[in-house]
Amino acid sequence: MMRRVFITLLLLVISVAAALWFERQGGFVMIRVADLTLQTSLFVALIVVLATAAVFAIVGRLLRNVGQLPGRFQQRIVHRRGRLARQELVDGLIELAEGQYARAEKRLETTSDHAVQPLLYHLLAALAAQRQGEWERRDDQLAAADAAEPRARLAVGLVQAQLQVEAKQWEQARATLGWLREKAPHNHRVLMLLARAMQALDDQDGLAALLPELRKQQALSDEEVQVIEKRTLVREFEALGETPSTDELARIWRALPRPRRRDPGLRVCYARALITAGHDDVAERMLRRWLDASWEPALVAVYGELSTTSEQQAYKRITAWLKERPDDPTLLVAAARQASACALWGQAKSFLEAAAARSDAPEVDRRLAELYEQLDEPDQARAAYRRALDHQQG
Repeated sequence: MMRRVFITLLLLVISVAAALWFERQGGFVMIRVADLTLQTSLFVALIVVLATAAVFAIVGRLLRNVGQLPGRFQQRIVHRRGRLARQELVDGLIELAEGQYARAEKRLETTSDHAVQPLLYHLLAALAAQRQGEWERRDDQLAAADAAEPRARLAVGLVQAQLQVEAKQWEQARATLGWLREKAPHNHRVLMLLARAMQALDDQDGLAALLPELRKQQALSDEEVQVIEKRTLVREFEALGETPSTDELARIWRALPRPRRRDPGLRVCYARALITAGHDDVAERMLRRWLDASWEPALVAVYGELSTTSEQQAYKRITAWLKERPDDPTLLVAAARQASACALWGQAKSFLEAAAARSDAPEVDRRLAELYEQLDEPDQARAAYRRALDHQQG
């Protein structure tokens, strides 16, 4: 307030001083147009010029403001619609969370036309349609989301693939993910979903081709990758026929990366392929070398499956290991299998009884029950079967 008073007084003083100065100067201004002559003092002429300029400035500003009225009105409308769209988004999310999918879809679809960023509205509407099992409407909303924001094409495609996987539309999911992989070949999420779709479709060839990238990008857990690796390796071994040579089997084995050849599960696959093809002696030497380097129960179990040319070779090796590991249940079961192969029934029973006393695995008791039946000991067989059932039921 004081500032305005000060400025007003200052302007008044300046005006008075200017008027007195112009009066002392005694100058005048004369304007002649045809027969019309206007004459006035310099001060009055200056006042007229300033007043005219002020009038033009005021009129120009008024005209400019009038011209901006439609734009300002439109801006207010857009702002109001944006505020309403945000509120509708919140309401749609609440309805979606509450399971009111039809209402949520309708609200989000209607509001998307007025939203500044309609991408999110279309994606949520697609989710609502999915929850109702309306696949066509879901895909329409996803197409609208893609058109609304072309930069989000990968993200929209991933949402579509995820929804197709959830709906168990495996063929469509594989097609969508195949296209996405062309756009983003190393994307972790794309690879993971593509592997899921291939597993559901039992596309073993596709999984085998995808395996190196799955391993490199760590798109799946180690356990899942190992399952795929084993299946792929077994299929390659089986493709060689019933009696492949050791060279053919070794060629497939050596094609694996060296670190993967140290995996116990893959070693089991290779050893069993050798045994199935009748190359037990080769398998025995390989298993023995691996076990001497690193003790693995899975390899011990395979060792018990051997049928070597020298009947007691594997049995002698296992009994030697038992002196170092007398309480190893896996080794005891393997020893029982080899003892049975050598027709050493008493030894086989002793080994299985010792294994059953040290393990809760139902398979051990079942093997023992079968051996009791073979030895004509029905009471012990029934008891062993009951223990196996109890262990299986937890």
